Amino acid sequence: MQVDRLRLFQIFAVLSAITAYGAIVLGGTVRGMDAGLACPDWPLCNNSIVPNLGDPRVAVEYAHRLVAALTSLFILVTMAFALLWHRAEIAIVTLSVMTFAVLAAQVLFGALTITSSLDWIVVTIHLALGTATLALALMVALLALRLPAGVVPSEPSAG
Repeated sequence: MQVDRLRLFQIFAVLSAITAYGAIVLGGTVRGMDAGLACPDWPLCNNSIVPNLGDPRVAVEYAHRLVAALTSLFILVTMAFALLWHRAEIAIVTLSVMTFAVLAAQVLFGALTITSSLDWIVVTIHLALGTATLALALMVALLALRLPAGVVPSEPSAG
């Protein structure tokens, strides 16, 4: 069975942008519900991989973390596909790597948001990096969707 590499790359790029947007929306919901410390530890939530979700504040904070994890996975896979299959597309490769780098900083500031007990400077940087992640993921997705059909992605070199 032949995998359509271009279509798969486009799907992951679009999912990266969609989930990045979802993480921002859920982050705003966390802030609006004053749920930023509903999970006072990181990466666990109330010392658990899956906390008791009966408290709406815990549920929304946990949902934010799950969508952020999904975003991270999609951005990582998108970058890997760009590096493996689209090396000739310098803009896509560069933006994919930049997206992953900004995401890594954003995740770090997400953890610092919790460990700093919601220091407003850390929270502001976390939001700014999340917005930058969304902007970069959108650029990657738009460029991916503009790649011409029928162009064979570059094959990984042997050895």
